[in-house]
Amino acid sequence: MEWLTFAFLGTVFFTVAGVLDKLLLSSYTDDSNAYIVCQVLASQLFTIPVFLIVGANFVYPQSLIALLFGSLQVFPSFFYMKALQIEETSKVTALEYVYPLFVFIGSALLLGEVLELKHCVGGLLLLVGTLLISYKKKGSGSSGLYSNRSNSNSLNSISFLSSLSPAIKPFLSYWVLTAVYYLSLKYLLISIDEWNLYLWSSLGSLMVVLPLMGIRSIRSEVKGFFSKGGLAVGALISEETFQFLGIIFSIFAYAIGSVTLVSSVGALQPIMTVILILGLGILMPKLAKAMNEKTDWSSLKQKGISFMVVAIGIYFIS
Repeated sequence: MEWLTFAFLGTVFFTVAGVLDKLLLSSYTDDSNAYIVCQVLASQLFTIPVFLIVGANFVYPQSLIALLFGSLQVFPSFFYMKALQIEETSKVTALEYVYPLFVFIGSALLLGEVLELKHCVGGLLLLVGTLLISYKKKGSGSSGLYSNRSNSNSLNSISFLSSLSPAIKPFLSYWVLTAVYYLSLKYLLISIDEWNLYLWSSLGSLMVVLPLMGIRSIRSEVKGFFSKGGLAVGALISEETFQFLGIIFSIFAYAIGSVTLVSSVGALQPIMTVILILGLGILMPKLAKAMNEKTDWSSLKQKGISFMVVAIGIYFIS
């Protein structure tokens, strides 16, 4: 069960990184694209030492494929950050983990992993949990279609769909691209080791964001971010530290475990996010308030039910 330890620790580190992402986007920049550029630039603080200590082995064509998919990995980040700007962190992380459904289907079709009935039930529960967590009640930004209790069933269905989180839209592309990335990651780990996969992927990400610096608005925003002082830069480096640890532990988990099972463990992140935010609310109320996370009883009850459904789904998939 070594893969489970790596997968769980990776999820913990990704949880902390996600909370820091929300704080940084709320406090220091309004441009999510520029923030991603800042992230990739800061991540080189970890890539360079890995290169110097471990070295880089070029394996054809796997290294080129890792470079390509490292480039593609950046694009889901644009959708993720966009969603993070318009929705609560716990809901964004819940929506994020619909991608295991696509991993599950892809692993069965491409990697020969066996589809059992309990796995299908688990996937369905993950989807139901996601719909529950993204549902917005009357008074929380819905379109007002709930005022008439005598609406027909058809109208109620339309009302339900219209009340889902607006973050779902940017996640449609995120789910597919992320699933493709993790499926290719499992394939690449057959031929190259974990550290070289990280190095080539990181280089691919850097190749994508550097041209973005040619856009004046993004270049100006990036310079502005790094000129905001030690607190902003320190927070970014802290976020990238947790992100780096999450990536490394996840890569090792995928190397020795089933791609479906490792992806499913990540669905625990929304629960961990709420726990972390509640802890911040007690220890640092002002910091927690800046995240605009709803912690009233009604919201917590909705999230709790959703997370329980997700947890049961994970159990069936694993």
